[in-house]
Amino acid sequence: MSTKTEKYQLLIQQIRQFAAEPVDLVSLLSNTAALLHHTFGFWWTGFYRVAGDELILSTFQGPVACTNIPFGKGVCGTAWKEQRSVVVPDVEQFPGHIACSSQSRSEIVVPLFVSNTNAPTHTQEKKSIWAVLDIDSDQLGTFDDTDRLHLEQIADILSNAYASLHSPIRDIYLAGGCFWGTQHYLSLLQGVLKAEAGYANGNIENPTYEQVYTDSTGYAETVHVRYDASVLPLSKLLEMFFKTIDPTSLNRQAHDIGTRYRTGIYFSDPDDLPVIRHSLKKLANNYSDPLVVEVTPLTAFYLAEEYHQDYLHKHPDGYCHIPLDLINEVKNSR
Repeated sequence: MSTKTEKYQLLIQQIRQFAAEPVDLVSLLSNTAALLHHTFGFWWTGFYRVAGDELILSTFQGPVACTNIPFGKGVCGTAWKEQRSVVVPDVEQFPGHIACSSQSRSEIVVPLFVSNTNAPTHTQEKKSIWAVLDIDSDQLGTFDDTDRLHLEQIADILSNAYASLHSPIRDIYLAGGCFWGTQHYLSLLQGVLKAEAGYANGNIENPTYEQVYTDSTGYAETVHVRYDASVLPLSKLLEMFFKTIDPTSLNRQAHDIGTRYRTGIYFSDPDDLPVIRHSLKKLANNYSDPLVVEVTPLTAFYLAEEYHQDYLHKHPDGYCHIPLDLINEVKNSR
């Protein structure tokens, strides 16, 4: 009969093969969870992905589980906060344990790190956690250092695959009223590499400003933001963007009225959606009226005419619906 170490060694070889040329992260995590779960007969095996200040349930094997775990809460949240693997022989003895099921008796959680290559070497921010591997047993004292060491090897393999699939250079498309001010404001944020004015999610090809202005094309004045997520995470970018809009105002921002001035978040990567939803959920707590920020996949984007690009740099006294003190706040923080 194979020992625990021998089983892990064989399993790691299989995971290395899956991860050698990863095509899709969900597929890789799914196969990893299945291999671990069925090799060792664990009670629950799966992953939680980081989304803002919560862990969101991802791929898993086993019974229905908790969908959201706050930062620092339970075994998973603690492993995330303390940036270390946590082995719990008896979950009932763990302070603040989140009981998704009474059948869970012991647990191990291993963080999955990704390097922040843009952080200064003297800081503590060289690594961040993008997910945790969570395994539960219906028996007490199931996990030990053998499990921890091998699961940390697996975590490293998965994180290397994650890094190859997820460049820190990301794109998002934000509609916040007149794109002159939105482009100017977003271009000032630390971590934004490029901000371009354009038209998103309409129903004709190659729209002109005159056509978009009629509100008959379905396009919204939108800014394409290319940013470095290792410097400016999407959750922080959205937090800064929300400061510039009234998210309860439909088809209007300040003096600008029309469907072309609607607020929206248009994404090209489905992995961004949990972060977007989480950010909007937090934002909604600040308002009594419902939010009307449109959230959809990007279906079309065309650059606006050249005279719209960096308009407020070319015309410092030009119209801007974003308060000057907010723009100065960003300038002074750089």
